[in-house]
Formats: sequence, C-alpha cells, structure tokens
Amino acid sequence: MFLVTGGTGFIGKRVVAQLLQKNIQVIATDINTKNEMDSFEKYLSVKGVSIKDLELLELDISSKQDLNNIFKNYKISNIIACGYQMSNLIDNNPIQGAEVNIVGMTNLFQAVLDNKIHRMIFPSSQSVYGTSSKLFNDQPVYEDDYCGLQHQLFTYAVMKLLNEFMAQKYVSMHNVSIACTRPSVVFGYGRKRSSLMWAEEFATNPALGKPVHLPFPESNKDNYIYVEDCAEQFIELSLKEKLNHFVYNTGSETVSGTELKQIINELIPNAEITFDENGKPTPFIDDQNDQRIRKELSFVPKSLKEGIRAHMNEARIANNLNPI
Repeated sequence: MFLVTGGTGFIGKRVVAQLLQKNIQVIATDINTKNEMDSFEKYLSVKGVSIKDLELLELDISSKQDLNNIFKNYKISNIIACGYQMSNLIDNNPIQGAEVNIVGMTNLFQAVLDNKIHRMIFPSSQSVYGTSSKLFNDQPVYEDDYCGLQHQLFTYAVMKLLNEFMAQKYVSMHNVSIACTRPSVVFGYGRKRSSLMWAEEFATNPALGKPVHLPFPESNKDNYIYVEDCAEQFIELSLKEKLNHFVYNTGSETVSGTELKQIINELIPNAEITFDENGKPTPFIDDQNDQRIRKELSFVPKSLKEGIRAHMNEARIANNLNPI
C-alpha cells in the first residue's frame, strides 16, 4: 500500500492514477481534501481509473499526530511525498511554508524509520542548481554539481536543499531507503497553484485556440519533462528492488523558445505565440544530464513533442474538443 502526500495536486493526482492503474492500493492525502475532492474524482473518472483501491484522507504532514494516525490504521509499504508549499505560497506565509516543507518532510523521513517503510521517494527540484547555467559554463548539469546559497533566489530551492540533506542523514545513519528526483520544468494540463503557470499556458492556450504570451525572450532555454512522465519516474523508483543512487535528474529535453514555438506550430499550425524580448530569462539551469535515471530505469520519457501533444489533448478533451 502506497501513501501519496499532496495526492490531489498537479503531480500527485497523476501518481495516484498511475498507481491505481497498476492495481496498487493507495492512501491519497492532502491538506484540504474538501476543496479538491470533486476535481480529483472527476480527473480519475475522465481517466477511467477505478477507485476501489483508493482512500482519500485529509493530512497535514507537519502534524506528527496526524501522521501517526495514518500509520497506525494502515499498513503502508511505500511513500511518494508530493505535498509541498510552492514558492508563491512560501512568500505569502513563510511560517506555514517552513512547517510543511521542513518540519513536515522531516516528519515523513522519521516515519520511514519508525514504521519500517520499504522506500520513500520525493521530488526535490532543479532549482537547487541555482538560477543560471552560466554557473556551470553553460554545460549540462549533473547530479553531483553544486552551487552555494549565494546563487539561490528562491526560499523553495533552499528548503529542497535542506530536505535532501536531512534525507541523506537518515539514509546514512539509519540505513533507510529514501531517494529523490530533481524535476526540471514540469508541464501539463491542470496547474493551479504555481509561479510557473506559463508551463501550462504555452500548450493549453494554443490547444484551445487562444494566443499565449511567454514572459521571457525567444532565445531563452529550458529543460522540460511531461507531468505524466515525472510521475512515472517516482513510481518506477519506488518499485525497483534496489536503487544505485540517492538523487536523479529527471531530464528530459532542452529547447529554446524558438524551438518550443516550432513544436507547437507543428501541432497547431495557426497557434499565436509571442515572447517578452525585454523579459528576464527563466531563473533555472538550461540543461540537465539525465543519463543516471535512464540507466536506472527501463522507463523512457516521451519526446517533448509527444508530451506537448498529450498535454494539448487533455486540455481539448476537458473543453469538449476533439484531440489532435
């Protein structure tokens, strides 16, 4: 049985759906299930996913009592921890951000030890590499590359660094199985709470016949992974008998704004895409080397074009349009 925290969120609901499709029992939790329940259940219904092996529960991971109740009442073997406060929420409420992202995640690491959990997987972030590929001489970035705090812009990224540090302490001191990925720009349909809403709009708007304006120059480069592939990586890492590493870059494909526009126009020839040539480049590295995860897993992510097609089709079907 898997515990998925943040289970109704952008990535978490994909993790839940894919686990259920593999006939794995799931306890999906979130901090406010009442507000998310209808859209979550609709999502699973549209996917044609049976919910016979699903239980949806409210959980605040910063509460040890809440967590203890879960582990007392259910025999959980694995954790995929997607529940997290994003950058915009941290800035609005730093105390709650620290409670969830630092105390909450450490509670989960401790729960792995206390409850003899087989494995925990969590998403870290490419933002731990700092705000620019110039720090790495504009070369692809490897998992062992590092930059100091002086190159960090987001509290979110520093919190992720601390999560990684704490998790590795538990691994080295207690020999538990915890690992993480560092997702690049995760795109897909259905983002709600993010400072990266453009990572939905760049494909959703053209799919629905709307123009899209991207807040960076056309020469800007980013590394992209489709949300379903990001979720599948978590599951594959969870299910593999033994892992060879603690951390994995997700990859998967790097393109400039020009190349991104070209892909979108191949799928939607009349799509209207503009850029802000006076805007700043996105504050991330441009390129991740993802050979480690490709060697670790048999799973191969979709090409960027196929991921964008799947994203567009999910948006179109949700708005009663035929897929492309």
